[in-house]
Amino acid sequence: MFLKSLTLKGFKSFADRAHMSFEEGLTVIVGPNGSGKSNISDAILWVLGEQSAKQLRGQAMEDVIFSGSSARKPVGVAEVTLVLDNADRTLPVDFHEVAITRRMYRSGESEYLINASPCRLMDIQDILHDSGLGKDTHSIISQGKLDAILQSRPEERRALIEEAAGISKHKRRKERAQKKISSMDAHLTRARDINRELTRQLRPLERQVDRARKYQDLTKRAHELTQILAVDELRRLQSHWKKLEQQGTEADAALELATYRHAEKERELEKLQVMLEEKGLFVGDLGEQRRHMQDVVGRIGSDMRLLEEKGRNMVRQLSEMRSTLSGSEHQYRRVQEELQAAQKELDEVRGARQAAEAAVQDAGPAARELHNKRTSLEQGIADMQREVRGLEREIDDASLQLARLRETLSNAELEDSMFASRIEQIEEQSEQVHAALSARRDYVVELEAKLTDAKTADVEAKAAYQTAQAALVARRAAERAAADKLSELELELNNLRRLDDQHLQGSEMLDTISSQHPDYVSARFADVFEAPADIEKLVEKILGSDMNARVVSDANTFSVLVPELEAQELSGAATLVTAQTNHDDASAPFGTRLIDMLSITPGYEGALRNMLGHYYVVDSVNQVLGSSSPAGVMYVTRAGTCISHTQVLRLGAQASVHEGTLERKRRIRELADVHPDVSVLHEQAQKQVLDAERALEDASQAKDDARQSIAQLDGELASARSEIGRMEHELSRAQAEMHTLRERRHQAAEKVQAAQPKLDELSTKREAAREHVAELRAASQNAADELEQLRIQDSEATEQLAEAKIRLASATERERNLAKQVPELEHRLERLNHKIHATQQSARSLEVLRLRIDPLHSRYDALLERAHDWAARLRDQASMAEAGTSSLRETIEHAKAEVATAKTAVDDARASLNELQVARGKLEVQVENALASVTAEGGVLEEALMLPAPDDPAACRRELEDIARQINNLGPVNQVAFQEYEELKERSTYVEAQLQDLERARNSLTKIIHAIDRKMKNQFLLTFAEVNKNFCEVFSMLFPGGQARLEMTDPEHPATTGIEVVAQPRGKRIAKMMLMSGGEKSLTALALLFAVYRTRTVPFYVLDEVEAALDDANLSKLIGALDTLRSSTQLLVISHQRRTMEDADVLYGVSMQADGVSRVVSQRLDRSSGKVVNV
Repeated sequence: MFLKSLTLKGFKSFADRAHMSFEEGLTVIVGPNGSGKSNISDAILWVLGEQSAKQLRGQAMEDVIFSGSSARKPVGVAEVTLVLDNADRTLPVDFHEVAITRRMYRSGESEYLINASPCRLMDIQDILHDSGLGKDTHSIISQGKLDAILQSRPEERRALIEEAAGISKHKRRKERAQKKISSMDAHLTRARDINRELTRQLRPLERQVDRARKYQDLTKRAHELTQILAVDELRRLQSHWKKLEQQGTEADAALELATYRHAEKERELEKLQVMLEEKGLFVGDLGEQRRHMQDVVGRIGSDMRLLEEKGRNMVRQLSEMRSTLSGSEHQYRRVQEELQAAQKELDEVRGARQAAEAAVQDAGPAARELHNKRTSLEQGIADMQREVRGLEREIDDASLQLARLRETLSNAELEDSMFASRIEQIEEQSEQVHAALSARRDYVVELEAKLTDAKTADVEAKAAYQTAQAALVARRAAERAAADKLSELELELNNLRRLDDQHLQGSEMLDTISSQHPDYVSARFADVFEAPADIEKLVEKILGSDMNARVVSDANTFSVLVPELEAQELSGAATLVTAQTNHDDASAPFGTRLIDMLSITPGYEGALRNMLGHYYVVDSVNQVLGSSSPAGVMYVTRAGTCISHTQVLRLGAQASVHEGTLERKRRIRELADVHPDVSVLHEQAQKQVLDAERALEDASQAKDDARQSIAQLDGELASARSEIGRMEHELSRAQAEMHTLRERRHQAAEKVQAAQPKLDELSTKREAAREHVAELRAASQNAADELEQLRIQDSEATEQLAEAKIRLASATERERNLAKQVPELEHRLERLNHKIHATQQSARSLEVLRLRIDPLHSRYDALLERAHDWAARLRDQASMAEAGTSSLRETIEHAKAEVATAKTAVDDARASLNELQVARGKLEVQVENALASVTAEGGVLEEALMLPAPDDPAACRRELEDIARQINNLGPVNQVAFQEYEELKERSTYVEAQLQDLERARNSLTKIIHAIDRKMKNQFLLTFAEVNKNFCEVFSMLFPGGQARLEMTDPEHPATTGIEVVAQPRGKRIAKMMLMSGGEKSLTALALLFAVYRTRTVPFYVLDEVEAALDDANLSKLIGALDTLRSSTQLLVISHQRRTMEDADVLYGVSMQADGVSRVVSQRLDRSSGKVVNV
């Protein structure tokens, strides 16, 4: 596949339609600055899907539309069409050519087309993702992108390796899977929220169920205890009722008996009063009779006394009658008041009873209506709640089914994508295996030829090894000889230097001068000159111990050193000589001056003149004998004979430690001069040995390589033949797998097609259920508010009805008692009225009698005196009569007390009867309440009456009170908690099962992502190693002698590691890439890109002025690298370089006239004829 053509219209500076046809090979696009060359690379990037305006060198995407110029109006649309030759079916579409078009209108709308058919950007990306092309591809290198590659962060550089590894499609699959997981996580979150909400609802419901269960248990026990106590109370009330009935009967009998006794007592009292009256009359008659009987004379006196007694009796009786009358009238008034009060109370009680009856009649239907309405409303609310719970279950079921369906669709799509990708991968692998199989077969033939060559090379390598082994033996012998010679020389030189150092040591005084005054001493005298070999002994003989003298700068040093040294009293002697002289040397007529024969160190001529300036060397003693010489001149012969100017001759010399010093120094110098040459000879011998060893090693390595090559070729040949068999097996397995995958893909498509209608149906059903749930919840809330009001009204109506019933029972009983009491009071009132009239009549009669006695008293007064005689006799009788009257009065008083007691007993009996009647009315209410308690909660009276009596009713009451407290402490109890709990529990179990299904599906997706990650990791590592290898090779080609490599910033985590570039041109040690020159940066970036291109070839590459910073030498290297790529891929280079133009197969020129519109011209070079052909 390659880029066949590119058509631009209205894109940036290409206002008019510009068509460019391309062929395989190298196409170079040239033109002056600002002509619009780079707009071509922008157009290719744009049509492949680039969405960033900055990547297209603009601020907004509308900048790609031609905005007009001084001579041209702006256009309204930008269009670019890129045609790819797909004859090799690189792209997964059944077309020989694929034309990708992108349009953008100034209004902001845009569209994509594939072969003139509208499509999405995703469709284009899906088609191109395996070809290496796209908006993120590195095959299009725009201006400045080379520098950006090195300046980018390591994590951004990783994209190059990922592109070469071809893992972009895997990343997209991973992203899709992650999106599915994210979507699934949302469903999981929703399901977990539902589960948590259900769990949250279950916890209080569990508590409510426990409370309701406890309430039921307590209520059941309370009902049992209530029934037991109610039955016991009913039994007690029955017993009490019987007692009350018996007491009522007894009270009635007691009242009748008391009334009878009261009447009897009243009759007895009346009789006694009559007897009293009669007794009074009898007493008067008795006195008269006694007077008549005792003495006639005393009759008058007796009559007198009788009249007086009768008068007193009548007054007393009258007083008693009046008292009795007053008491009767008072009792009459009291009974009359009681009667009026009882009648009034009776009227009031009847009114209260009628009001209570009316209240009961009114409250009963209202209470029943409220109770029925409350029951109906509670049932309605329960029905709505059940319906809501049912709808919520349907919603949850629908949501979970939707999630599972969507997950099924998602998994099916993912599976379809994976199957399609796998099919593509298998097809690609099959093609690769076919190609590899053919290559392997060719490779086997090649290996067999190589094996023959390797065996020949093995024979030659063995011969070369034997030759190198003999050469090494000879060179090692030469090296040992040179090493012995160098060792002997170094040993002699070291001994001479050590001996010379020992002779440097002098006397104590000399050592003190050297150690304490090093600034004054400049050198040892023997070290500042050199003597020829033939006079060395002569000079040593002349100087003697002065060979070890020290040279000082001038004579002023003596004035400093001498006093100090004399003061120290040091042993030994010391000779000091100044380096300067202030006298002229004596001139001798014979011989040669000794110092002229010496080689003197510059700066020390004065010291030699001071020490040896007066010495002259002559051939023989006879030459100077008998001649006169200047003062101070000394003549010496070469044999060592010394003659002074005074003709003093000295022969021979004493042995000295300094003898041979000059000869030793000369030998040291000679050895030091020879040592470098000997050392060089030794090094050369060592090098020759090393060369021989390397040659032997190379020969051995060549021999080993030949053997290894033979073994390797044998192994490779066997491996290749085995691999051919494996590839043939892999091809058959791939075909079988492809067939299976196509069937599974077809099944996944059918599954998706079958699930879509159900998905829509469930979505519609869930939304309708949610709306209905909202309506039911609103209605349920309104009904709950109304129910609360009804509960309050029902409770109030029930209390009012109970109170009205109690008032009715009390009023009825009170009316019954009062109705019985009023006639009794009327009867008593009638009897009292009759008694009052009788008493009044008796009182009037007594008053008449009393008025009649008063006139007689005065008459008897005159006769009183005459009745004295009769007094004695009548006194006894009168006393006896008086005693009987007193006894009778006492009996009457006692009778009155008994009447009052009887009256009190009647009142008490009547009060007791009234109390018993009231108690019986109350007992009736209690019995009704007890019966209601027994029959409450569906109890049956007959069954309840069969319950045994409690052993300890007080303990039962305490237990009931404790249960009541426990029930009260329980607070509100939800009676429908059991049903709600069971429904929620069932719903929670269902949601948990669905949640587990979702989690299993998510785990499956996670495993797929892990598999994709492992695959991407393996491909990344393999590609990284290959790119790194290619980078090293390309960099070495572009920078001969240089080294480069790629490094992972985090090798422990290949999935996220960045990529660092380490590059060292030859002779440089660069710590940072930023320290490279512009050309080095460009070549390094190109080396990295070419390494990527070698690893994974894409259909074409676009390089926009990448060689701008290169000189001729580096440009030649780049062109060489391009030449290696042009045979395998298509290259489009935008350039200003002549060398690049000369190497092009097709040359396009872009120009811009005064109208600001870019135009394209082209030329094609026919390399076979060397002629330029217009395109």
